[in-house]
Amino acid sequence: MTKYLNLVACFLILFFCACIPTFKPHQVIIQDDFVEIKFGRKMSRELLDSIRNAVSAKGIDLSYQDIIYDGNKLTRLEIQVIAGNKVGHGTTNFVFKGKPFGFRVDTRPTAQVFLKVGELE
Repeated sequence: MTKYLNLVACFLILFFCACIPTFKPHQVIIQDDFVEIKFGRKMSRELLDSIRNAVSAKGIDLSYQDIIYDGNKLTRLEIQVIAGNKVGHGTTNFVFKGKPFGFRVDTRPTAQVFLKVGELE
């Protein structure tokens, strides 16, 4: 009987460890004709500012309308992106829905969407 109780206890521990949320890391891709930024909860204010400066060099105006931290974790981020004559706006509370939050500016000839802000595929 204790053998089964130990097995159940191990299963419960593994189950609870699997349920602990892990934060998706951020991703920054800046190329001549393609920019994609995926924001993550562990991004510092300094990193957000450096990303804004980097995309500004590509002619993209990124502004943070609202930034809220809980300790060192981002809990809310509201952005506005202006690229060319297009404007995009997005907000996240970093509730994981399977898709990362960020923006993409794609000027390649094969691009179907020039500017996308919000949940990215």
